[in-house]
Amino acid sequence: MNFAWIGIGILVLAAIVLVSRHSDGMVGGVTNADFASLVSGVALLIVIGGSMLASRRFNTGTALRHATVWLGGILILVTLYSYRTEFAGLGARIFGELVPGAPISSTDTDGRIVVALRRDASGHFGARGTIDGAGARFIVDTGASVLTLTPATAAAAGLDPGGLSYSVPVETANGITFMAPARIGRLEIGPLAFHDLRAYVAPPGALNDNLLGVNVLDRLTSYSVRGDEMVLTGPR
Repeated sequence: MNFAWIGIGILVLAAIVLVSRHSDGMVGGVTNADFASLVSGVALLIVIGGSMLASRRFNTGTALRHATVWLGGILILVTLYSYRTEFAGLGARIFGELVPGAPISSTDTDGRIVVALRRDASGHFGARGTIDGAGARFIVDTGASVLTLTPATAAAAGLDPGGLSYSVPVETANGITFMAPARIGRLEIGPLAFHDLRAYVAPPGALNDNLLGVNVLDRLTSYSVRGDEMVLTGPR
């Protein structure tokens, strides 16, 4: 019997339990740290004790080598668990840099959905999402009072840009532009979902990107900017 694999299996199962229950702070009535220490000790005893029984003799050098290897493995496991939040944040930042606009989601201590967006090369906070099931890319724009769509995105979402009435004057960087009012059934940014939104559809050539306006941001509990990251916190 390979007692090393038994020990590895115990450590893997313990890691899964800790990750799934870390927010509770307790596993089976003991703290997460005590649980990790207890399981690690049991795994170490199984490996060393089992190896000794299997060989029917005690070899001090072999036992010390096994103990050193397993203590090192236990230390790595505990370290990874202790810094799980930092490692998760690092992974999210790397993913955000590799895939601009990809929303990185998590949950805060109050159980609210949190979505992080990375600043792109142009200096804007882009977000990939969907409009009534159609994929779209947005630029977060606190200067836009209303969610504003390009004609291409509007058409993909089931609207007919040619049949809309471009009657609402909106001041833009290029002067006054007339937008068409519309209603959006569902907007999704990662796991964040917004229903029944007022929107504008821009005339052809007026916009290069869809604008995630203030009427969407107002549905959030909060939004903030920290360096090159924008954090959107959803309602409870």
